[in-house]
Amino acid sequence: MTFSRLQLFVLALIFSLAGCKKYDQNGSLLHFKSPEKRLVGTWKSVEVNQVGTADTNLTEFLSSSNLLLEAVFDEEGTVTVTNINEEITYDGLWAFNDDKSVLHLDELTFVKTTGPFFLDSSEIDQSELVEQAYDYLLNVGCNDTLFFAAGTHTVVTDDVFACYEMLTATGANWVLSEGTLNYNGSVLNAGDIINEAIEEYIEGFIDDEMLDESCEDELSADCIEQVVALTLQDYNANVAFVETSTPAITGWDDPALLDALLTECGLDVTWYNGTPSGLDDSAVLGLIADNPSLDLDCDGVAEPLGVALESTYVTEVKELDVYWEILELELDDLQAYQFREYDGETIRDFNYLLRFEKQN
Repeated sequence: MTFSRLQLFVLALIFSLAGCKKYDQNGSLLHFKSPEKRLVGTWKSVEVNQVGTADTNLTEFLSSSNLLLEAVFDEEGTVTVTNINEEITYDGLWAFNDDKSVLHLDELTFVKTTGPFFLDSSEIDQSELVEQAYDYLLNVGCNDTLFFAAGTHTVVTDDVFACYEMLTATGANWVLSEGTLNYNGSVLNAGDIINEAIEEYIEGFIDDEMLDESCEDELSADCIEQVVALTLQDYNANVAFVETSTPAITGWDDPALLDALLTECGLDVTWYNGTPSGLDDSAVLGLIADNPSLDLDCDGVAEPLGVALESTYVTEVKELDVYWEILELELDDLQAYQFREYDGETIRDFNYLLRFEKQN
């Protein structure tokens, strides 16, 4: 049989390729893509097995109950490796050694930001206090309604509730018209209904013969005038006897509520009915800064507050130097043993056996 020169050249080429099986592609030896060209693209792991001693420096990189990695290699020599389940991404460089047997993933860097943390003026972490304030606003305090003094985050809900009782009350009531009044360990404010206090005062005035006994059974105009004068004299409290047949407002949903609180009780307030966006929400930090104390966990004991806090984040940079000993690199299949070099020390314990399939 006689061969032409062209036929002899093709046969020689086939025999020369038969000796190179490092990067076989789908069982075929007739492909001309270099390892670099075959590597470029997106690869997703189909198998990750730990075959050696786990390395603490790789724990975050290769740790998950269902580990899924994605590696993106570009032509410029950069690589992005993502632990998808843990949402951890490392960016770095890639390059083969001279004989293409080892792939070096160099300067793999992960920037991890944690926080926010909340520090007071002494740089003490008050994050636990902030979490309590967040829960307080999330659950609208210890009531179903929460009011702030206008322009602040100072809680004035108790004052509003007392005024609300007066604004919705009908009949005859004694009301504190100005200032404050200390009674049985509580501080009563302008607009509060103070029937219980006045009843006790009237008994005392009668016992001290400052008020006629008939005033205990029937409050005449003269009795009311005397009680008002005696309460101011003995307790420095301005009070009024108010007879109301129609309430000033009909309830919490009355659109005139805020105006009535201002005009009748001098309470300029805003109604908080929002939801804090996060621990660093201005309402959360304002709640802590604007109130000297507050029962944040609704256990009857007020926590000391009045602290201005500064939110801060901590950034941690981690860098890895990883080597993959290539076992297989086809157009759609990549298999490798992984070892690493860390702080100049090369560790060849083949921590992981990796297998990827190409996505594009």
